[in-house]
Amino acid sequence: MSMGLHNTETDIETLFQQSLLEVSTIEYLDYGTYRSEESSELDHHVLLFIVGGSGEILLNGQMLQLSRKHALLLLPGMKAVINSMHQPNLKLYRVSFELYRQSESTSSYRGYEKERSFPVQGQIAIHQYGLYSKLIKLIYDNHHSLDVAMKLQQSIYMYAILRMLLKEAQSVITIDTWNAFEQSVRYMQDAYHTDITLDKLADLAGLNPSYYSTLFKQKMDKSPIEYLTGLRMNRAKELLLLSQDKIRNVAREVGYKDEFYFSRRFKAQYGVAPSVYLKHHHSNVASLSYACTDHLYTLGIVPYAARIDKGPTSITDRVSEPLESSQSWDIWRQKLIRAKPDMIMCKENISLQARNNIGDIAPIIVIPWMQKDIFYHLQEIAQLVDKEQAAKEWRERHEQRVELARKKVGAATGSKSVVIFTFTANGLRIYGARNMGHVFYRSLQMHPPEKLQRQIDKHDIGTGLVWVAASAEEIGDYEADYLLLIAKSEQEARAGMKQLQATEAWLRHPAVKSGRVFFMSFNRWLIYAPDSIDRQLEEAVALLSGSGGKQLI
Repeated sequence: MSMGLHNTETDIETLFQQSLLEVSTIEYLDYGTYRSEESSELDHHVLLFIVGGSGEILLNGQMLQLSRKHALLLLPGMKAVINSMHQPNLKLYRVSFELYRQSESTSSYRGYEKERSFPVQGQIAIHQYGLYSKLIKLIYDNHHSLDVAMKLQQSIYMYAILRMLLKEAQSVITIDTWNAFEQSVRYMQDAYHTDITLDKLADLAGLNPSYYSTLFKQKMDKSPIEYLTGLRMNRAKELLLLSQDKIRNVAREVGYKDEFYFSRRFKAQYGVAPSVYLKHHHSNVASLSYACTDHLYTLGIVPYAARIDKGPTSITDRVSEPLESSQSWDIWRQKLIRAKPDMIMCKENISLQARNNIGDIAPIIVIPWMQKDIFYHLQEIAQLVDKEQAAKEWRERHEQRVELARKKVGAATGSKSVVIFTFTANGLRIYGARNMGHVFYRSLQMHPPEKLQRQIDKHDIGTGLVWVAASAEEIGDYEADYLLLIAKSEQEARAGMKQLQATEAWLRHPAVKSGRVFFMSFNRWLIYAPDSIDRQLEEAVALLSGSGGKQLI
């Protein structure tokens, strides 16, 4: 929706020299829950700068995506509705400002009128995100200051932001151009194994080949041919690592008809032939899931670049290039380019996004998460990084810990049953024999309620079933000696428990009547991986033996 700008740089400076700007308000909006604003006509200029998540905005009847790739400049008279229903993690700054254009100028007088227009509007692709973010933060931190000099400084910061946006738009990289460009990149990702020419890509983007190459280099940090070669070679690495297929078949799969030409290109790119590559020790691994990071740490590998959310600091503090969930794929891409990993490891839930955004950087190794259990995950990852012995040693140590834990819990409780559950907006989740339930049902061999056991029996142990849904009234269908309530905080657990206390089923529940209702931290029990399981086992033993645990009743 952005309008192309045809002014010269001199025209831009003249525009600002003949204008006055005043920041009216700046707000930081966190759409932590579903929120859809009422449609209203704007009476100010408004800048929307997204700092986290994504969402949608209905702007003058046109639906646009909100992401960190673009800023939005809205003019007085526009109607805008922000919707975060499908992406409730949206966070943004909203800056309202007044713009006044010089209407009269004499030696003794200058007159200004309120300006409702601006040379550019709507979505504007931004390429210096860090600089924009710094300027916005400076305005926000000092907005409530009564100091006149500080107010003037805010206007200067806002002038700088608008000048940058105008220069971005002056390059005629409109949202339509970016959409067409991204379509050409998706075409490469889908058709990398076919004959692809620069002319074809430029035609898809509606640009001349020379300008397309310049834009591609600016956006992707490499030329189109380097990007395409990266896609092909990394896909070849994936096939070599995971399928053990013949080099001839791998070459054809990624678009090379001549296996000898493929081998020469592969060696020129990576210094070794495909046959030798398979024997190499791949220790520089990037992890896009904390669970994968935990597995690697257990095997003695700290990834140079890794997702760190919810992980203990003993591991995450050692990651040189931390990847945070609030960061965009563009930021992750820059960090991974610096890391130069041998492979990138992830779960299925983000594998498509990973291939689309970073598939040219390194082979994307997808670990089959829901179909397999923790022990298979460790074995699979150990084979990929040549750490089978480390995996075997952890398994032996873990089994010894489990045996001691069973004896201690058995002596304290006897043969007991347990239900692990949490609250959601739609009711309860009753956890099965993986993730939250692994330690209790598999390690300590405690019993699930019969109704839950029937669901667990439908799957191979530790696979498929994470939780089953239940209403508050159905808690009585899950009778057990212990109720373990998972929540982000004890306060949240007690607030959720109030919903259950009004039901007959809760009051009749054996664990409630015997006072065996305990709180467990969601973040500590979320990760289904070896190091986390060891920590969870210790906590479970302390809770069940009476030496630890937070009792709610």
